[in-house]
Amino acid sequence: MKKKFFVFAMVAVMVLSTAVLASADELEELIAAAKKEGKVVVYSVTSRIHLAAEAFQEKYGIEVEEHRLSEVELVERVYQEARAGVNAVDLVLIEDYPSIKELLIQPGYLTNYVPPAARDAVDEQYHDPLVFAYISRITGYNTEVYPEDPFDSIWDLTTPEFRGRVMIRDVAITGEHQNALTELIRRSDEIEAEYERRFGEKLVLREENAGLEFLRRLVENDLILMTSDTRISEAVGKKGQEDPPFGFYYVYSKHRDIPNKDLALDVSTNIKPFLGYYYGMYVQLATKANNPNAAKLFANYLMTPEGYEPWSSEVGFYSMNKNVEPHPDDMPWEWWKERLWTYDPDFAIANRGKVLDTWIRSVVQ
Repeated sequence: MKKKFFVFAMVAVMVLSTAVLASADELEELIAAAKKEGKVVVYSVTSRIHLAAEAFQEKYGIEVEEHRLSEVELVERVYQEARAGVNAVDLVLIEDYPSIKELLIQPGYLTNYVPPAARDAVDEQYHDPLVFAYISRITGYNTEVYPEDPFDSIWDLTTPEFRGRVMIRDVAITGEHQNALTELIRRSDEIEAEYERRFGEKLVLREENAGLEFLRRLVENDLILMTSDTRISEAVGKKGQEDPPFGFYYVYSKHRDIPNKDLALDVSTNIKPFLGYYYGMYVQLATKANNPNAAKLFANYLMTPEGYEPWSSEVGFYSMNKNVEPHPDDMPWEWWKERLWTYDPDFAIANRGKVLDTWIRSVVQ
């Protein structure tokens, strides 16, 4: 028995060593080909791409031309350029998977690529599309006025106590909100059960399900529409307020500004039935990239701990590379995954129109 185990172990080591050598050879070939191209053009939804681009350029001597765009702008730009036959971009760091799946991946404008750095370090379930990181959106409150978490339920946000005091980035201009709010439809039974737990009575519907009813009541409670997560976090956390607002579904990464902006800000970990939602940021190659090897090399770099460093200093960003440690002031990804909701991409594609219709009708009433 021991002999068989020893033979099996030796075979496993040989296979692993061969794979490592193959990856090393592939990477060396990729570096040589990328340096011949000498340039990579990147579209990104995150401004920290600039820091990664500078480090990559210093490491490999390959020019990076990066463009920071909003999620809506990025999808639209790639879509319009591809349809017009303009091959301007090589690699994208992109959000809003339902939109990119429907508009960019299925027509063949973007191609998934799993670089050597991600093949073992990132679990296979995150390979297609390749997840660069997950991002959390949460509900926040002012700790100067509320020493303890003031929330018990998402339905609290529809009550008179919170009227005119809840801020959210406008759903009409935020694709990920549209996606995430479809989960309220898909899990409307849970939303309805939460209403009954919170108020001890049956929910009376005016919309077709409890999820859309919650959305309508949220808007009708004089919801404050914002265009920036930064402005939300600053408004909520500003010190010296008597009646501060609350932030709903803004990115948790904005809590990095607490020390330098002297904010009194914390995340609700008590609100039920979920604390917020998470969504992915994905690395994808342009199918007709002018610099495909440089794009692959930059994708490989981004998926390494070194390439991820510009995001390592923030809470609210969670690398899928198992070699990247969570931020020391944050909870590990597994903790958040259990407490945040996400959405089903195909369900979101089919139902985000309902969310947007309910949102617009409620806003204009």
